[in-house]
Amino acid sequence: MTADLTPILDVAALERQTGGDVGLRREIVQMFLEDCPQRIDAIGVALAQGDLTEVVSSSHALKGSAAYMKASIVRERAADLETAAREGRPADAAARLDELRAAVGRLLPELEKLIA
Repeated sequence: MTADLTPILDVAALERQTGGDVGLRREIVQMFLEDCPQRIDAIGVALAQGDLTEVVSSSHALKGSAAYMKASIVRERAADLETAAREGRPADAAARLDELRAAVGRLLPELEKLIA
């Protein structure tokens, strides 16, 4: 598989989203940085417990947060995970969670740069 060269974060779109308000951008980025890893962990636990309803709910919430952050790859990976869980495919959901974790692993350092 080739490396995904799509930018993990559309900083210009995020800037527009926050109306150029640096304080607001810092606040929402900080909230995402705190929430996202916890949500990923919760998805992993729910998946391990076979709780696909919780996987759907948490991945849907993460999808929305990523969309707001203008992180399209993370949004797409969360949507893929949500679909797999909603369709009752736990093995596929586990694979999608791995992809989501990889995308989030690319995103978080970029977001941290915005508040450094």
